[in-house]
Amino acid sequence: MVNAAKQFGYVFAKRDEDENIIIRDEVNKRELKYKLLNVCEFTSTRKRMSCIFKDPSGKIILMCKGADTVITERLTAESLNSNVFKQTQGNVDAFAQEGLRTLFLAEKEIDEMTYLEWNMKSI
Repeated sequence: MVNAAKQFGYVFAKRDEDENIIIRDEVNKRELKYKLLNVCEFTSTRKRMSCIFKDPSGKIILMCKGADTVITERLTAESLNSNVFKQTQGNVDAFAQEGLRTLFLAEKEIDEMTYLEWNMKSI
């Protein structure tokens, strides 16, 4: 994943003194600062890992990586019916037939009130 990000021009630069994650956008020659708000670690029960960030524009983003089946269960009907998902699922099925394992990546923007309510429950 890190290698793929680099190929698209995004390189991890550092963590600053406040534990913000600094990414270099090599294409636009700028640094982007993401504030890490929460990490939900991978477990064999969850079969996924999630991170919640505040992006440079102030949006709160949930990013998740995990088993294709676990991520697929959480997709909207609109996403499941999209041509992009159908093509992706076809590729994943082909990889599985070759004995390869795959991970899905997903993200969702969440509003601040939803985040604050969730964060209070998770403490």
